[in-house]
Amino acid sequence: MSMFNVLVVGQTGCGKSSVVNMLAGESRAPTSHDLSHCTKHWVEYAIPVDGHSFQVFDTIGFLEPGLDTKGYTEAIADTYLAIDTLRQRGGIDLLLYCVRDEEIEKMKGHYRLFHEVFCDEEVPVALVVTSRGISHKVYKAIFRSHKIACVDYVCANIASTPGRSNSAADTESQKAIKELLVKCCDAGPNPRSTLQQLWRRVQKLVGTDQSYRSLKRNEVSALLTRRCKMQQEVVEQLLTALNLQSPSSRLHRAPYAGAATRNLPSSENGASTRDEQVSDARPSSGSQLHSVVDSASLHSRSDN
Repeated sequence: MSMFNVLVVGQTGCGKSSVVNMLAGESRAPTSHDLSHCTKHWVEYAIPVDGHSFQVFDTIGFLEPGLDTKGYTEAIADTYLAIDTLRQRGGIDLLLYCVRDEEIEKMKGHYRLFHEVFCDEEVPVALVVTSRGISHKVYKAIFRSHKIACVDYVCANIASTPGRSNSAADTESQKAIKELLVKCCDAGPNPRSTLQQLWRRVQKLVGTDQSYRSLKRNEVSALLTRRCKMQQEVVEQLLTALNLQSPSSRLHRAPYAGAATRNLPSSENGASTRDEQVSDARPSSGSQLHSVVDSASLHSRSDN
């Protein structure tokens, strides 16, 4: 049976672990209703959904770098360790980005960090909007206005405070998230522009088709500054956290996996942490799906 690798990312308190628990149908990932990091390091869970096998990676949440630069860079570096682990296993089938309604306007830099810098852009991105504040139908235009390209999105009812859960809404959210996962992982990679497809063919002909999957230190620095709009001080600290101090250091990007059959390690309870596999810690209430894929906007390289 094919195993789909899913990476779950998002800011602290956005409901990532709650989404993982909804997928599992039980409480497996620790959750918190304050801004403390309930997930200390990335953890993976083997979760079956509607006849599909998913290996779901729950990553550590991150705050804005201005609030805690050291904590921010450590969280991003730990997420990269999960990405690099997936790279070594063959790649990522889906990047599941969880975001609170009020954080959408500020997510573009981190979207580009994960989608463009850490992953090959063929890796599909799906969004789960938590703490929904407006009609779910409006989000399609909002994502496009902020140049956030995704293959699909759903709105989920994630209670912001303990005891404010709504069982009916939770059931609908669980159904919507499961449908999102199955649909996106069955859909295949993000489409590339004609120019990008031609460029890849040229790379294969000259034998350099694998080079795009790794970036030199200066290339990473330029992308973090230009595309992700990071301050130079934050960039330098992040490069150190990623173990990219040397000019010859390279950052390896994770490719689209394509759901190849894999034999993945897991512990007895179906969960595995980065500490078990990485010896060095450095390196809706509605259930409808809404396709917002746009081949032109998916690969727009404007720095705005």
